[in-house]
Amino acid sequence: MTSVRHIAALIAATLIITVAGAQVLDEVVVSGKRLRALRAEVIKTEDRVVARYNELNQDDDLDIECHSFTPTGSRLSHRYCLLKLQKRAQEKDAIEYMTYMVGAAPEGFAMPGGAPNTQVTARLMERSEDYRKNLVRLLTEHPELRELVVESGEARRRYDAAIRTVPEEKPLNAR
Repeated sequence: MTSVRHIAALIAATLIITVAGAQVLDEVVVSGKRLRALRAEVIKTEDRVVARYNELNQDDDLDIECHSFTPTGSRLSHRYCLLKLQKRAQEKDAIEYMTYMVGAAPEGFAMPGGAPNTQVTARLMERSEDYRKNLVRLLTEHPELRELVVESGEARRRYDAAIRTVPEEKPLNAR
């Protein structure tokens, strides 16, 4: 089955031959990567950045953890990264909320009600300047970390560019 991408590659090759005029090309090589491979490259480079950052970072609260999850009913996984501080704050809020709900409900029933005012955002804002300063310091002092960040950014740009250039395939019976 010929996909739209293959047809686009053939059209591009034809244009190259036409522009070349009298010069006949023996072979046209079309190279590219599948989106899955590009996405894997992005994740791999991000993981290297996070691993090196965590090695250099002295404050455990400011270490970064990345996780993937697939929502129920979906086959698409989502990746997110959090500071350990953020993760612990979310865990603490969840425990406080569940404790409140269990304590507020009559035995065997769950009652709706507001959770305790834990203000995760306020706690995180207290350390946001520490994180920023720490990150700037590590990037300034460690050129290998900067190089990894640049490499990760380039992988992300390649992936984003590939997503933008993938044409939508239409059913054969569509006009």
